[in-house]
Amino acid sequence: MSRRRPRVPGMTRPGRVLYLLPSIPDDLNPAIKNAIAIRNAASTSGKCPDCGAVGEETGPDDLGVYHLTFRHESWCGALTDEAVA
Repeated sequence: MSRRRPRVPGMTRPGRVLYLLPSIPDDLNPAIKNAIAIRNAASTSGKCPDCGAVGEETGPDDLGVYHLTFRHESWCGALTDEAVA
């Protein structure tokens, strides 16, 4: 029986993690750029560097993907819309 090749060579072996994070385009306004940077940092560390929210893990889903959900404080720089808090 042959082994199945990983979908992302070198990245999807057991025990490894692949993060998919949004890029931060230079032409965005500073508040949006900062919010994306804070969210990216929270996603990779598990804790928001601005408000201290800790990611709540769910999963795996039907595709075997785990998700982190953050409940940021209403004043956190990761939020760009107060209704999102």
